[in-house]
Amino acid sequence: MKMEMFALFRAIDEMKHKKAGNSMKFYDQTDLDTSKREKSSAIRFTLLMMLPFLAAAIAGFLLRVELLCTAGCILAGAVVIFLYDLRIKPALRYCAFLEEAHSGLTRQTGGALVRIGCDPVYQDGVDFYEIILNIYEDLDEEGERRFLLDSKKEIPADWLNHDVIVTSHGSYLLEARRAANKSEEV
Repeated sequence: MKMEMFALFRAIDEMKHKKAGNSMKFYDQTDLDTSKREKSSAIRFTLLMMLPFLAAAIAGFLLRVELLCTAGCILAGAVVIFLYDLRIKPALRYCAFLEEAHSGLTRQTGGALVRIGCDPVYQDGVDFYEIILNIYEDLDEEGERRFLLDSKKEIPADWLNHDVIVTSHGSYLLEARRAANKSEEV
């Protein structure tokens, strides 16, 4: 009963933040489901593109045409390698990133949002933007902390130079909200 009440109060609190435009949760279950669908779609597409060449290899094997069998195997392998690097591997890495971020430990950090990067940074097979948060009050460079925001997501530019509270998994940003006042910082 206590857990249900706690969940209800938390949901109400989240709705207040979302209505005010002060909170942004970057990932939820729909993102994970979409990523899994994209991954299976990329695998099906690769298998479909490989099928004609595999059929040619099988036909060459059955008809004892060595050139057709060899060419079919080489082209089928080339298609698989090409599409694996182009479509499957990024989908696998993004899905793994979302699963890890969804189920891993999180930490909240508060500070001033100093910089939002413009250029994507490629890390662990996923493109991110750098978010720099200054966790000290004197805005010294030593207190800056680097977080990574998925390149498909964004933080409003008007949050720049304001106090924010971010929830992260390692250096990956999962949620951000503007702090109402200094005492709210974590």
